[in-house]
Amino acid sequence: MILTLVLASSLQSYAASEFFPVVNGTVATFQEVGSTFQLVRAVGKALDMGGVPVVPITETETGKSGATVYYKVDADAVSIVASDLKHPLSPPLPIFRIGSKKVEWDYEGKTMTGPQGERLVEHGESHSIGQREFQGKKVDAIEVNLHFSRGVGLTGQEYDQRAVYARGIGLVEFSSKMKLGQSKHVTEIAYKLLSVAPPKPGE
Repeated sequence: MILTLVLASSLQSYAASEFFPVVNGTVATFQEVGSTFQLVRAVGKALDMGGVPVVPITETETGKSGATVYYKVDADAVSIVASDLKHPLSPPLPIFRIGSKKVEWDYEGKTMTGPQGERLVEHGESHSIGQREFQGKKVDAIEVNLHFSRGVGLTGQEYDQRAVYARGIGLVEFSSKMKLGQSKHVTEIAYKLLSVAPPKPGE
């Protein structure tokens, strides 16, 4: 705990964008833990959404079509704006915040799917985990833990997610547990970063 508090103080001068780089053309490849499947995240060109710049990131899993999510990056937070710009989240959904110490937040909003949308509730927390080694160098890292509740009843979903973001690199680890409705079955998945490719010349 003492170590975490000491190291957290070094995050005070950092911006959220240092842990969530959104350079157009950057491609990150992740390996699913315990599987040969991979996940590729490609950063697109920023778009204007009502005067607010949002950045599309398209995720493509092995054997599946790509899905794009739009993010807003503020000085101390990163939020999901939409998966479809015609149906934005109201309000945007924070996926992490950065501060000089442990940060916690609560969110309540609606997805814009269906005629009236679905209730979406989140509790999140983020904190420094000190320096970790990624790609052969030691960098500051943040751990983010999120709990989501989406919808109600038999079709409701509960998610627990853990993510690690490294300064100058971005997302390096991700795991998720999902439970549907009243079922006791939990679906788990985890990914670790394999590589980050910078933009190609001209992008």
